[in-house]
Amino acid sequence: MRHLEKMVLSGIALSMLVGGTPAFAEEVATYELNPVLVTAQRSVTKDMETPAAIEVLHADDLQKTGATSVQEALKFSTGIITHGQGPRNISQGTMTSKAVIRGVEKGTLVLVDGVPINQGGRYNLEDIPVESIDRVEVVRGGGAVLYGSEANGGVINIITKGKRANMVKAGFGNYGIQNYAASFQAGKLGFTAAYDHTGKIDHISAPTTEKGRGGTPRGLYYNIKRGEHANFNARYDFNDDLYVTHTYGRNSDHYVYKYTGIDNAANAGKEYKNVIHSTEENLTALHYTKNNFSANAFYNRRDQETKNASAKINKNFPQNFDSSSISHDKTSYLDQTVGINLQNRWNFHKGSFMLGYEFQRDMQDKTINKGTSVTGKFYDRNVHSLFGQVAYDFTHATQANLNFRQTWTEADDAGNKYDKFTPEFVLMHHLDESTMVYGKVGQSFMLPTFTQLYGGGNILGVPDLKPEKGMHYELGVKKSIGKNAYRAALYSYKIEDSIDADTKDWPTVTYKNVDVKNVGIEFDWTRNQSENLSYHLGLTYSHPEKRDNERTVKVDSDGTTTVKTKQNPWHDYYGRIGFNAGVDYTRGKLTTAFHISYLGDRTRDKDPYTSMKAQLFSDINFSYQANDNARFFLNIDNLFDRRDIISTSSSSFYNLGRNFMAGVEYKF
Repeated sequence: MRHLEKMVLSGIALSMLVGGTPAFAEEVATYELNPVLVTAQRSVTKDMETPAAIEVLHADDLQKTGATSVQEALKFSTGIITHGQGPRNISQGTMTSKAVIRGVEKGTLVLVDGVPINQGGRYNLEDIPVESIDRVEVVRGGGAVLYGSEANGGVINIITKGKRANMVKAGFGNYGIQNYAASFQAGKLGFTAAYDHTGKIDHISAPTTEKGRGGTPRGLYYNIKRGEHANFNARYDFNDDLYVTHTYGRNSDHYVYKYTGIDNAANAGKEYKNVIHSTEENLTALHYTKNNFSANAFYNRRDQETKNASAKINKNFPQNFDSSSISHDKTSYLDQTVGINLQNRWNFHKGSFMLGYEFQRDMQDKTINKGTSVTGKFYDRNVHSLFGQVAYDFTHATQANLNFRQTWTEADDAGNKYDKFTPEFVLMHHLDESTMVYGKVGQSFMLPTFTQLYGGGNILGVPDLKPEKGMHYELGVKKSIGKNAYRAALYSYKIEDSIDADTKDWPTVTYKNVDVKNVGIEFDWTRNQSENLSYHLGLTYSHPEKRDNERTVKVDSDGTTTVKTKQNPWHDYYGRIGFNAGVDYTRGKLTTAFHISYLGDRTRDKDPYTSMKAQLFSDINFSYQANDNARFFLNIDNLFDRRDIISTSSSSFYNLGRNFMAGVEYKF
């Protein structure tokens, strides 16, 4: 930790050297924190009146991090672990980025203006231009009761801007980094477009040294030839109550797997797999809000295609590895979601009552081409939810909420029909005007996806896969006084039948039900020393554990099928200690921001559960406001040039080395 402290102090010192020392008058001046408004309870409330651990990133916060995507910005947040198999911690094709909240790997629901973008358990946080975002609300802790399936760990709500600034931006850096953005407002119509490019990067994944499993060649490494991300967001306001939004994202990536020759020197440097991914996503939504009533109707479409050119191998590899013998295949997915959500809140003397309804129709059209063989499948499912909240004020200082959700589905292709009631009880008490304590206990529920149930490509489906069921507990305290805001939360949860990928027979993948649990504590401190200087510190300690459930199927001679489940011992995964900090300082026209995020020693969630070294993210960003129109910037990522594992699957993926981007933004 002494080394870590030195790095933090060095970053702060560098920031001060760039901007100078604040004047004494600024240090003694009183600078009150503004009240933060959030939507974590499905209505706009003050942070101090919301019983949840919340972090809000406003547009200027995103700019200070130098992030080109929400995924990049979240790596400096408390209680969040960001994953990405691509450079700069972003997605590469089907290997989508993830934001893991409190160790719940597949429990993050992502909303854009209150509309879910999750499809098949996946989402891309790069599909929304940063320049179009007003704020990002991160709600840590189980939110499935109020927000539905996939919110077991928490909710990320991305709220876009109403009015857009007229601007253009361009940035360039090493590793072939290019970033462009433009934003315009014409009457009631505002739109923002952005394009991000990464060039050739070698050895972004580590060669595996363990024994090849299921025909997997040992010693594979992963090289990126190019990565492109283009996105667009538009909003049209019919009036103060009604508006429509459209978000478009396109990801196109080309990468290759090469072989070190660890088992067969003759094959060193030869390609095992050449892959091109392309994904297009369109989300259109109609939003209406008037008084205490709100309604959204949306259509989400994702077109995804993967082309593979692979060397032929089998379980007797390396003897049968032949890079000159290539097989070709193409897998296409069309995911579509149509949905509506309605809610209204009625206020009465001692509280309020909120009632809402959600409908979502999930559809997936899958086509697999292997040589001359073409197969196609179509799946659909209707999901209904009735949710509500009863809020009651016992006294001026003490309130209680009873939240509830009833979820049911119509039978799918495998005959699965889900029906689940999930309640949550919340108690809040204001010790004084600046201090609030809360406690809550509730259940969570998450449906399996079509891919998990029916498979696709190299994935074998499990039609009788169980849905996830969880229980969560949380105690928290919030205090905001003067320049300081303090937040602390103690939490515990256990999720039964969590759905996890099983890669023991890789490249064939299947899914299984496992149990996960975690207990932890979070602490946040923010201090606005002045209008020009602010600090942030976040600390976490948790103990995430997982227990595999081995499922065996026995078919007797008479045709009787017996399914048995064996529970293995609990094992660690992820890291226990987390630390993040930042300092933002403005002097004159220059703003300097230094941010750091640390995750302690981690356990690889693959048998034999090997240890991985600590992970450290560090950025320093400079912004110079030359005049009212022109801003110059320099963003340096991975300041200490570390090579850390940021994600593990069948391979271990590294972060990008020290990289930078310099550019200009012009408003007109």
